[in-house]
Amino acid sequence: MHELPLLIFTLFVQGSVGITLWTGLGRINAMGTPDPRRHLLPAAAGAFILASLGLLASALHMGYPLNAFNALRHVASSWLSREIVFASLYLAALGLAILLLFAKKPGWKALLVLAGAIGLVDVFCMAQIYMHASVVTWQHANTLVLFFGSVGIIGSACVMAGSQSRNGVRLAVALVSLLVLLRLVMQPVWMADIAAADTSVVTFPHQPLQMLAQLRDIYLLSWCVSVAGMVCFAAGGLKRARGLLLSGSVLLIIGELMLRFVFFSIG
Repeated sequence: MHELPLLIFTLFVQGSVGITLWTGLGRINAMGTPDPRRHLLPAAAGAFILASLGLLASALHMGYPLNAFNALRHVASSWLSREIVFASLYLAALGLAILLLFAKKPGWKALLVLAGAIGLVDVFCMAQIYMHASVVTWQHANTLVLFFGSVGIIGSACVMAGSQSRNGVRLAVALVSLLVLLRLVMQPVWMADIAAADTSVVTFPHQPLQMLAQLRDIYLLSWCVSVAGMVCFAAGGLKRARGLLLSGSVLLIIGELMLRFVFFSIG
């Protein structure tokens, strides 16, 4: 798949931002433990590794990684340039927060929250790149819902798999359920809008509407997997059944991979 590096980049960075937000909000561990930093450091380090791998995949997609520096010259007019700037700031803030956590120095929590906020801006810029492309299936608010949904879903699925915080798990269940249902509500609106759009602006050789029809079975299966993951995740979280929670987390991540595969395949 030609767009595999972009699939890795978008999902890894969005998942990283989600983990960072959970870490910064202190909802990973059971509150009241002697040293909460012991629980937060592995999650923050995992978020940093995910983002680094995602950015590496993005740079390799450009064909010549040093081209990323050339893109910075158009920050005022290019969403790609803005995305690179905010991705770099996100990684820098997260890396500094991890160093403070490791050294047990103050300021790490504020930096984690700041990194999460910068990460959300980066995800917004990322979505705008595709929404301003000449591809009818991307020029819709559905792209924003898809990208920000991955932040909450992947972040929740990753951190709650090892969390001991009852309140944190309940919050994750509510968040994941809300995001999956919001996406489901958005689908008929998106389908109606792209069917009514002027497809003459679609860049050759892609035919997004035809590709969507060809991938209909995978598209429907991806939603079945996502809904099944939401149900298992919710049941495991509310019943405190670790096996169900883990199964739900795996299904949710698989669903995100399938949805993103469809997203890039029809673009």
